[in-house]
Amino acid sequence: MLLEFYIISVKMYNFEQSADYLQIILNKIKKIISWVTSETKRSPAKAEDIVRVIKYSLIYLYNKNLNFLKKATYPVRSYSSFNNEEENRKELKPIKVYTNLKENKADILKEQKDKSGVYCLINKVNGHTYIGSSINLASRMKNYLNNIFLKNKKNSNMPIVKALLKYDQSNFSLLILEYAEAESLTIRETLYIVNFMPYYNVLKQGYSSLGYKHTEETKKLLSELGKNRVHSEKTKALISRALTGENNPFYNKNHSTESKVRMIEANSAYPIYIYNSYKKLLVIFPSVLTFSKLINSNHSTIINVIKEQIIFRGEWYITNIPYNLSDTPIICNWSSKECKDLINDIKSNSHIKKAVFVYDTNRKFIGKYEGVTDAQKALNISHSTIKKYANVAGVYKGYIFSYERLIN
Repeated sequence: MLLEFYIISVKMYNFEQSADYLQIILNKIKKIISWVTSETKRSPAKAEDIVRVIKYSLIYLYNKNLNFLKKATYPVRSYSSFNNEEENRKELKPIKVYTNLKENKADILKEQKDKSGVYCLINKVNGHTYIGSSINLASRMKNYLNNIFLKNKKNSNMPIVKALLKYDQSNFSLLILEYAEAESLTIRETLYIVNFMPYYNVLKQGYSSLGYKHTEETKKLLSELGKNRVHSEKTKALISRALTGENNPFYNKNHSTESKVRMIEANSAYPIYIYNSYKKLLVIFPSVLTFSKLINSNHSTIINVIKEQIIFRGEWYITNIPYNLSDTPIICNWSSKECKDLINDIKSNSHIKKAVFVYDTNRKFIGKYEGVTDAQKALNISHSTIKKYANVAGVYKGYIFSYERLIN
């Protein structure tokens, strides 16, 4: 359906417009389709809302003769640069800026009362961003400033919520990107996300449909689809008999290694990317499940590492989105001998929770310790002191302590 609409739009477009302008439009549509496809795979429960957004986004683009792109408060960006958040932020043109979410609370609640629109939260510590929308901006910000609300189980799983609790609201700035009517909020938010691919948004719908509610119409449809889904005992017996022993077309046969690999990849919702501590892409695995089984880890542990973007077992980063679209894995085949060696290396480091990287004040690498205790013994510095400075990559007595490798 999307492809059909895409082709019709291209055919009906006024080709007297410049080629550059046409290319901008096509890139815009491709980008929206790409984003919707990935989000639908990651969170099937969101499919209904996402399809509705794409439908009305494309209709809106066509009916307005695509002129709104010229008037947009942000430029069309290349998808390949979504990882560069600092560059993306410079392209944003907010209508209102609050440099400190906590300190500007009174002004925010007063000025944004009963206003609906799209907003952006910026983490001033690491530069990560989040784009959202609300029919009442003041009410939404009031919730973000309420730690009791944030710690509620229904909300605590969201990356932006975890970030607010971890870094404190005083370390976030608020940008009001635009005001919009309630019926167009979702479309406007989607277009901003597609253009700027903010860090916390990319992750927020990746692994959970917590809090999602189907409409009554969808519930009825699912109910109808569910009827007669269970086979009778007689039917089960016939199926079993028809596929037992020599009647089974795969009787006395085995899948080749290549076939097994293809089946795993075909059944995987999304790949994951394994980087070393230097942020070099090592290999791409077809899924979290495949990777977690190979390294004897819990699925939930890997999910948490991806969400928090913390270094895993002192040496590896795991992400569901490449740091750069131009990254090429050093190991091309995840089922190869080289990858098996990597897996063994990761397994052998299962005892490491948080490695400590130590540098001198000139950022020259001194050493890596398997934990704070090892660093404490080697350097004769208290456990609590090392933890304190490692959290912020701080300097103490001529040493820089960090939980991550410092890359120049």
